[in-house]
Amino acid sequence: MIALRDGARLRVLLAEDNAFEAKLVQGVLRQLGIGTVTAHRDGTDAIAAVQPDGKPFDLVISDWTMPGATGLDLLRHVRAVWRHTPFLMLTAHASVDFVANAKANAVDAYLVKPYSPRDLANRVTLLVAR
Repeated sequence: MIALRDGARLRVLLAEDNAFEAKLVQGVLRQLGIGTVTAHRDGTDAIAAVQPDGKPFDLVISDWTMPGATGLDLLRHVRAVWRHTPFLMLTAHASVDFVANAKANAVDAYLVKPYSPRDLANRVTLLVAR
């Protein structure tokens, strides 16, 4: 895994309630050289971190199923506040309904659990290199 050239300047919002999954994602982001990762284990807290008058994150990574609010709720809020912020959805459920809902709400990418650290790194790299 190669660090991103400008990774140190990037800010990522991570919404993941599973401690193991959160550590996995944070480890991959660290290896990519991402400068700041703001992590929340509750969807409502993640939504509160997305403020219209705040500095936008460069990427949002969210689990679909969390306490408080879902990843879909967070996605809708991010699209309302920071329309062009890349959004990566993580899910253990890759049903047709999931894909349709995610696409209808302008998700940029998604990964189905379990995924490899390499797959996550590749997806993150593509999203922040836009």
